[in-house]
Amino acid sequence: MKKSIKKFILFLFLFISSLGFAEIRFKDDVGREIILEKPLTKVVVASRYNNELIRAIGNIKNVISVDDNTIQDRIYWKDFDPKNSIGKGQNNLNYEKIIELAPEALITPRNSSYEKDVEQLSKVGIKVIVVTGWDNAHMSEQIERLGKIFGNEKGANKLIEFYNKNLNEVKKRVAKVKNKKTIYWEYGDPYTTAIPGTSNDGWVNMMRVAGGINIFDDPGIKGKTIDPEKILLEDPDLIMKTTSGAAYKNTGVYTAPSEEEYKNIMNEMINRSGWKDLKAVKHKNVYITTGFCSGGLGKLIGVIYTAKWLYSEEMKGMDPDKVFEEWMDMQGVKTPKGHVYKLK
Repeated sequence: MKKSIKKFILFLFLFISSLGFAEIRFKDDVGREIILEKPLTKVVVASRYNNELIRAIGNIKNVISVDDNTIQDRIYWKDFDPKNSIGKGQNNLNYEKIIELAPEALITPRNSSYEKDVEQLSKVGIKVIVVTGWDNAHMSEQIERLGKIFGNEKGANKLIEFYNKNLNEVKKRVAKVKNKKTIYWEYGDPYTTAIPGTSNDGWVNMMRVAGGINIFDDPGIKGKTIDPEKILLEDPDLIMKTTSGAAYKNTGVYTAPSEEEYKNIMNEMINRSGWKDLKAVKHKNVYITTGFCSGGLGKLIGVIYTAKWLYSEEMKGMDPDKVFEEWMDMQGVKTPKGHVYKLK
């Protein structure tokens, strides 16, 4: 009898032990090996893009605080207290606040001050994990990392499936186009564009995947602005501008700019020297989008809109508005109106 009880206790112990989590190992987005004893339940996160991915896979409950670039949007991120912000953004974090919050880890993108973050936080036992939610060249890998961090491979795989299904459909359609069309894309200030090899790589990739030829797809270009004369010489088929509206520069918020704001931006553009002679302006193929909308899910939303505006025939039946709505459903919010504006 005693032997039977001992065997049962041993079996019970082994069974309970088997329910424990195995050590989690993976490389973060800068190649550092991350070792976790168990899935994380208490993290702080820099970058709206990272927070959106985390919410989409179902783990926003494990995020205890975020940066100002995220928290500025009080409608979209209403559950976070601005008093607990971890800093203005990924390159300007408040280490005292992070240490006070005592998270298991900070999740931050590769274009952040992550090396400094490691220096400041590792000595108090807070891990720094680099995940780059805006990197649409390796989006599936970024989502996979989040699945590992939170022990939620199921949620991560579901999001990856949604992303790949839509992305591959666009790729399949635009691959049929023989004569690719050209794009001039602008962000924020006049003549500020997406140059390869910079933090705007995500926008560069957006245009490439959409099947467009970015007239400034040249890594040799230096500086933030470009030669306006080249736009006139290239005479692009499509002109797009992405605006942050009232948000911090290079971010985005749930509430779209007003009609008046859009008109002012559009008028400034089309009244530039020589622009009224551009075919994109003549054919009213000029659009303004927000970073909130077109930047969604690794610029996937922007990819679909861009491809639709470039190749309407090939993109028939694929609705960017619907995909944006599905993305908003994953964020648990009603789809906002007014994030796309066309020259009238």
